[in-house]
Amino acid sequence: MMRMLAHMRTMAVLMLIGCLPGTSLAASSCAGGYAPAFVLAGAVENPRTYRIGDLQGLTPSKATVSYFSGRDGLVTKTFIGVPLLDLLDAAVIVNNPAQKNDALRKYLVVTASDCYQVSVALAELLPTFGGEQVMVAFADGDGQPLDGDEGMARLIVPGDKAGGRFVSNITRIAVRSPGPALQSPAP
Repeated sequence: MMRMLAHMRTMAVLMLIGCLPGTSLAASSCAGGYAPAFVLAGAVENPRTYRIGDLQGLTPSKATVSYFSGRDGLVTKTFIGVPLLDLLDAAVIVNNPAQKNDALRKYLVVTASDCYQVSVALAELLPTFGGEQVMVAFADGDGQPLDGDEGMARLIVPGDKAGGRFVSNITRIAVRSPGPALQSPAP
């Protein structure tokens, strides 16, 4: 009985993170490697797949960032890319008008080809709140494609001191909302 419960818990966790057969992450097998495209989907009206030519056709931005890498120590690099907020504006985030400040509840889950995932709160990007200039980079500072380890697209989070959210080989950016708000019990 205990073994069956443990197996059921494991299956539930795998379903939540999307690594069961038939799920989108299982299809990529989390093998890692070069990702030639990524999907922007989730709570948006216009989901879309982006390839290098799509990103190059948008208004570019340039950023020089410094961050600590566990492998390389302090890294300073320049990237050319597209502001993530521009991609989200084109996708048109779905907001619930009945939910007070629904945009402030939204978050993005950015997934890499090896199934590494990070989250970014939408409020971090909005100019009326965090105003962070997060970008999806597609080239180095000289305009050359990113190296094979970085993939076609890489998330750049200029305000971060460590590089943990600088996701390489992006395969998916999903806009999500938390579940319903929990109600506090009456006093």
